[in-house]
Amino acid sequence: MSLNLKKIRGQKKVKQLLKPLIELLRGEKIDSIFLEFYGPEGVGKFTTALEIAKAVNCENYDEFPCGRCPQCIQIGHLQHPDLFLLMPDMNSDKWIEAQRRGDLRTFYNPLKQIKIEEIREVERELWKERPYSGRYRFVIVANGENLNQYAQNAFLKTLEEPYPRTVIIFIVSRPERILPTIHSRARKIKFDYLSFRDFNEYFETIDLKFSPTLLYRITSGSIGKAKRYIATNFIETRSRLLKAISDLDPKNFKEICEAFLNQGVEGGNSEGVIEDIVDFYGSVARDLFLVKSGVCDLIVNVDLKDDIIELSKKIRNDQIQEMMRIYKEASHWLRSNVKEEVIPYALFAPFTGRDFLDVFKSY
Repeated sequence: MSLNLKKIRGQKKVKQLLKPLIELLRGEKIDSIFLEFYGPEGVGKFTTALEIAKAVNCENYDEFPCGRCPQCIQIGHLQHPDLFLLMPDMNSDKWIEAQRRGDLRTFYNPLKQIKIEEIREVERELWKERPYSGRYRFVIVANGENLNQYAQNAFLKTLEEPYPRTVIIFIVSRPERILPTIHSRARKIKFDYLSFRDFNEYFETIDLKFSPTLLYRITSGSIGKAKRYIATNFIETRSRLLKAISDLDPKNFKEICEAFLNQGVEGGNSEGVIEDIVDFYGSVARDLFLVKSGVCDLIVNVDLKDDIIELSKKIRNDQIQEMMRIYKEASHWLRSNVKEEVIPYALFAPFTGRDFLDVFKSY
């Protein structure tokens, strides 16, 4: 008997924790369990959840998951009758395409909420006494922090009265957004940032137009974010956004943002791209602070170092502080269903003299 978790990159501690659990589940020695996978975005939490579902339900006893049996194939294509996925803003058309590709990340919006109706729909399926064809049913909640308050309370009732032969995996990047009553019930498994070696191995077969070292640095080693940066060509868009800031040109900044968002929509990669703009804005604020502090070697956007140094000569310390404050506020507003077109105006507030909140109130 051999457990095969090679598809999970890095995360050695996670694999060590999961091995005995998978063996117990394959032996059907646990009735139900609630797991919380928490850690940075795009480091393999969702992939790990699927690999556990495969390993537990795999029909092969020599090596599991084998990737060849009907159980593994159906789970890999997100079409297994005992696999239930909850995620933000996943309409039927996107779901069909995600199943066809066996990939979810580019098809759902990580900023949207998971509604109570979606929780109820899964609960109706779980009322059945036992799994349809596998050893266990798996409920995987992607971006668990996106359950609104009503959905979290409904989910809490599911945890209080667990369904038999059911594994629930809550995937979160921001555990602080989860109700303490839910958080306390979970068996928590922490995911770490990937090493450059693990990150680079994923992209070594892809013909990149830029240094993998740069890609690793500006995405903090997030494979999910890196894939989106590549698909939307955000690497090059960054320099144009920075130039608009340096030129104090809010109109050009807004036009670049709008063009980038529209490009994402046309290419089918729109989900999460506004967050990439906000994250880049935050990284620029941090880099400016470091340059002002005389520690240029620590900046994230190393390919834009000269431009950031030039901008630091024109920007005041109080404006940098305001950028940092706006970055934190914008990250919150993005998850509060604020219209995306407002964001470029808000990000430019430190350079126009307008108050950030006044910008939101005017829309």
